[in-house]
Amino acid sequence: MPLYSIRRRVGSISQEEIDASGFRAIVCAFQFEGLKWHQSYWNVESGDLNCIYEGADVNQIEEHSRVARLPCDSVVEVREVRPEPYIHG
Repeated sequence: MPLYSIRRRVGSISQEEIDASGFRAIVCAFQFEGLKWHQSYWNVESGDLNCIYEGADVNQIEEHSRVARLPCDSVVEVREVRPEPYIHG
């Protein structure tokens, strides 16, 4: 399945609110076949949360965000590029 980068403008929120969002994301993911949350990066200063998900399509990602009550400001398909092939030849 393709990978997607989701930008979530969360503003100035607490660690507890981030934890609650993560819990909702996991609980709701079971409703969406093949959906998998890989990781997220929280920029506390800018109030942005950037998440990497594996899913069927953009619509599935957006619907999961709605069900989990998570902001979903943009969704783009991405490809993983890892450093290992360049380090180990």
